[in-house]
Amino acid sequence: MPNIDMIDQMKALLRRRSSCVLATTDGTAPHCSLMAYIPSEAGDRLFLVTPRNTKKFRNLTRYPKVSLLIDSRGEQARQHTQALTLNGTCYTLDNDEDISFLRQAFIRQHPHLQEFICKGDVVYLCVAFDSFLLLNGPDKAHHEILKEKPSTGGFRQ
Repeated sequence: MPNIDMIDQMKALLRRRSSCVLATTDGTAPHCSLMAYIPSEAGDRLFLVTPRNTKKFRNLTRYPKVSLLIDSRGEQARQHTQALTLNGTCYTLDNDEDISFLRQAFIRQHPHLQEFICKGDVVYLCVAFDSFLLLNGPDKAHHEILKEKPSTGGFRQ
């Protein structure tokens, strides 16, 4: 049975932070990328933006299973650092209304990315979570597997 308090703690960290490390694979080797993100309102998905001509995007089109790491470094003493690992499936958004909404949300929440977003051939991605693993400090771990799969709908669901 899921521990709702712990899931709420995990989603709170997800909402509090705005960058993550995205791990993809080409089938033989992992590839990590530092990414800005926006979480869904429900905290069951997050949204990313990347240029199409990147190794990460090539990896994602062939191998959509990903892992993300979000942590609380810099928020408190190191012994109290939290690290949240999210596993899920990544897909490309293709709904023009969702893309327009996300473009504006990224510019608003990540103004340093405005030029990158507006000039390039970028693609908007969604990661729907399968599981959460939260580490509180170096040795307190809590794992939750989501029984209900997140919607593959747009940003505002």
